[in-house]
Amino acid sequence: MLFLQIVLALPLIMFVEMFLYRKFLLKGMVYRRSISENSAFEGQKLFLIEEIENNNLLPIPWMKAESRISPNLQLASAKNMEQEEGGYHRSVFSIMPFYRIKRKHEVTCLKRGDYNVGNVTITSGDIFGFVSKITSYDNETRLLVYPNPLKHDKLMECFHSLQGDVVVRRFINPDPFLAAGVREYQPGDPMSWVNWKATARTNSMQVFKYDYTANSNILLLFNIDSSSKQDPFPNEEECRQIEFGIHFCAAVVERAIKQGIATGFCSNGHFRDMTEFVSIPARCSQPQLFTILEAMAKLQLHRVLSFYTMIKNMRGSIPKDTDILIVTLYSDESIEEEIFHLRRDGHQVETLVIGESGVV
Repeated sequence: MLFLQIVLALPLIMFVEMFLYRKFLLKGMVYRRSISENSAFEGQKLFLIEEIENNNLLPIPWMKAESRISPNLQLASAKNMEQEEGGYHRSVFSIMPFYRIKRKHEVTCLKRGDYNVGNVTITSGDIFGFVSKITSYDNETRLLVYPNPLKHDKLMECFHSLQGDVVVRRFINPDPFLAAGVREYQPGDPMSWVNWKATARTNSMQVFKYDYTANSNILLLFNIDSSSKQDPFPNEEECRQIEFGIHFCAAVVERAIKQGIATGFCSNGHFRDMTEFVSIPARCSQPQLFTILEAMAKLQLHRVLSFYTMIKNMRGSIPKDTDILIVTLYSDESIEEEIFHLRRDGHQVETLVIGESGVV
């Protein structure tokens, strides 16, 4: 008799369950996604944080949070998260009424870039699988991954391959007669520069900070083109060389600003959804360093205009006391002509051609 009552009541229970879930499923549900840091360097680890609240009398039997995260952001394997090819990730939840779940997923930043990790599609349903609802959360949660500057030894190797000697003189051989205070020790500083009194006073290694006889600024001009053919889609090897150039520029900017040299950065590349080339005037400050690193993180491997056209357009606006370092994968007659005009205007110009002389 009891069994018969249950069998007769089951359709009514299912009908009521379907009605309630069709009307109230995901009502009062709040999903939030954030990251522990808004910016990081390549190789750095941070956390992707998911928070789900069920402010409803109905339990949520199952819920999937699906999103596409760039493969350049490597998520550590987790019990409740599935990963698929192409960067697709799926988190699975089951939430009781008026309950909150918070999960942290470790993320390793593999490559520089400007990433959005906030867009999520939520799918949920009832116990019996008769009702399902889908909703999307378009959250602009950006993560900037800065390029790691080249290590000191590799940077010096690149400097020695330059055609001229201005940058080598300013980065490797500062004037030892113009002491301008002290700074923290950096790898590669000779022991003869150590200021032992300042080291004892601060309890950390301090060295003399030497100034330069010339008080010039440095402007880096980076060519995003991979060849004189100006192919909009560089191949894998060309992409590797372009990325090397970006990391080299990051090292130059970091070292120059730490040595008190006002530094600027320009490139014929662009940011996502923008059509203007990158142009950052020379300044010397910690915010300037991260302004340029941010530009390098956002830089797309597509040009806005040819490199020689960019130089031609900006030539008249470059201050007279500016030394120019050109970083490019190639050089041709058009670029050499613009370099000639820059030198005629009184600028010291040096060129680093990536891929030549074993630079990469």
